[in-house]
Amino acid sequence: MSLLLCLLLVLFSPFVQAVTLLAGEVPPYVIRPQQGAPTGMAVEVIEEAARRLREPIQIELMPFARAIQEAQHRSRVLLLPPVRSPDREAMLQWIVPLLDEAFVLASDQHYHPAPLRLDEKSPLKIGVLRHSLSHNLLQELGVTSLEIVTTERNNADKLALGRIQAWAAAWNTIRYAQQEAGLRLSELVKGATLAKMPLYLAASPDFPSQEARRWHDVIQGMRADGSLARILHQYDYQAP
Repeated sequence: MSLLLCLLLVLFSPFVQAVTLLAGEVPPYVIRPQQGAPTGMAVEVIEEAARRLREPIQIELMPFARAIQEAQHRSRVLLLPPVRSPDREAMLQWIVPLLDEAFVLASDQHYHPAPLRLDEKSPLKIGVLRHSLSHNLLQELGVTSLEIVTTERNNADKLALGRIQAWAAAWNTIRYAQQEAGLRLSELVKGATLAKMPLYLAASPDFPSQEARRWHDVIQGMRADGSLARILHQYDYQAP
């Protein structure tokens, strides 16, 4: 069998190994449905990119903290949707930013109708998701009055009941969790911005550089032709 024929068989074989995408559960970017495959704005962007690349993709949905840990130690996997921060810089290969996000303090208009700041006269009891970027940011700022939760839905419920004065998270995550809890978006008051950072498609350190470049280029092409923005718009995404 000639070398050319061998290469063609590899390229067009129906048994080409799928790329593994570790998807950390962070709604609305990565959403765990009650049944079926994961969805969310970031997942849909990657699925469209995979379609354009003609690249089979296998999505593994898991808690976000676990996804980051596994991406550092598993071979040749993609990761969605981490924020690129100094403490993570060397842990992963950063392929391309997907969308911009603002990490903010939010309050309920019934209890705090004016936008909250961190320098309030009395300490704020702030709800925050464990091991999230907002959690890390507040700890770095020396904020100690934190109410730690395991889902953002808990923060939505606690804010509405007045059990916390502020909720620290990504603004689009706050809006999604608020609606998931059956609460009105109009009840939210957007306060101080803790940080503005992009969410990325990342990969394990050993992910092939040529493959990373293909993913980078196709997503940049989606940004240029407007298809990336159209996907985000379907989820009522609000840019910072």
